[in-house]
Parts: sequence; structure tokens; C-alpha cells
Amino acid sequence: MILKSMYFNVQRAKQGISWASIILITCLSSACQLTAPLSNITSDSINYSQYYLWLKSLDNEQLLQEEQLLLTSQQDQEDTPFRQGKFILLYSLPNPVLYQPYKAKRLLNELLLVSHNMSQDNVAFTMLLRDQLNIQLKLLEKKVRAGEAFTKQQHEQRLTIEQLTKQLQQVNQQLLLLKQIDQNINQRG
Repeated sequence: MILKSMYFNVQRAKQGISWASIILITCLSSACQLTAPLSNITSDSINYSQYYLWLKSLDNEQLLQEEQLLLTSQQDQEDTPFRQGKFILLYSLPNPVLYQPYKAKRLLNELLLVSHNMSQDNVAFTMLLRDQLNIQLKLLEKKVRAGEAFTKQQHEQRLTIEQLTKQLQQVNQQLLLLKQIDQNINQRG
């Protein structure tokens, strides 16, 4: 009986050690898979959509700080396309502080000409961004044309109002003269 009890305890201990070993090996192997060494992180491994979402979470002051950081950072030749991509995203934000769609579009066209090693996700994101910028620029041009047409129409209406006001004054003066003539005739008559 004692021997059977000891055998049972040894078996449970072996089983516990086996489970602990399996859990430890699983944790260690998954940790190796989850963390990439810093030397393997390149501009291609960074997703533009993630960067854009991060930019959307910043306030105006933080956005200006990010712009300054990008302007003052080292201009490494390998990192230039990715930095340019960051500028494009920064300037295409619908934020009144940094919104520069014409500059973003110019930088985007330059980026698409020189960047042949972007990830497929980043290419898709930049194509989507290009389409959105094209639509925004068309809308801005339409807004400018509508503003110019409105200003022109407003100027024409102001001139018409001035002409009509002058005509009204002339008619009022003629009416006053006619009343005076009528009064003079009535006094003589």
C-alpha cells in the first residue's frame, strides 16, 4: 500500500514536471516568434495605415511636433521614401493645421516614381490615398471656381443695385420736379 502510494506520487510529480516543461517551452518559443530583433525592422515592415491611424489620434500640437521631427531627422537615403510617405500622410490629414493636399499629391507622385520595394499593403494604401487626394483636389478646385463665380455674380449684382439706385434717385428727382410744376400750375390757375 505504501509502495503504491509512493508510486502514485512519483507519477503525479513526473506529470506535473512534464506539464510545466511544456508550458515553459511554449512560452519561450512564442516569445521568440512575437518579438523581432530591432535590426530586422525596416521601413518596409512599417505599415502606412498604422502610421495614419496613429496620426489621427494626435492633437494639433503633437502633429506639429511630428512634422518637426520628420523635418529634422537624418536624411538616410534608404529611409527617404518612407519619410516621404510619412510626410504625405501628415499633409493629407483633414486637419486645418497641416492640411496641404497639393503638396501631399506632389510628394505622392514622386514617391510612386522612386519606390519600387514597398509592401503590397503600402502600395494599396498609397493608391487609395492617391485616389482620395485626386477627389479632394477636384473638390477644392470646384470650390475655388464656385467661390470665384459667386464673387463675380456678387460684383455684378452690386453694380446692378448701384445702377438701379441711381435710376431710382433720378426718377424721384423727376417726380419732385413734376410735383413742383403741378403746384406752380395749381397756384396760377
